[in-house]
Amino acid sequence: MTDGFVCLARVYDPNLARVAAARLQSEGLKVRVHGESTGPFPVTVGALAETQIWVAAEEEADAGVVLHELGIICGEPR
Repeated sequence: MTDGFVCLARVYDPNLARVAAARLQSEGLKVRVHGESTGPFPVTVGALAETQIWVAAEEEADAGVVLHELGIICGEPR
């Protein structure tokens, strides 16, 4: 856990991560997206394409429901 945030899911499609983050934010949830694909020189091939979706620890359950609605399995790469 970092700064009160937990890594809830890992995906290998940076666009899916951005859509998920937008959906979580639309629900009023705090979210961060981290990964090589989100930097100034995005890498979207192989393991470097992994993008992590982090949410506030106190909102983990609510965020899990939203991600499930999007078809993202929490804790497992997709």
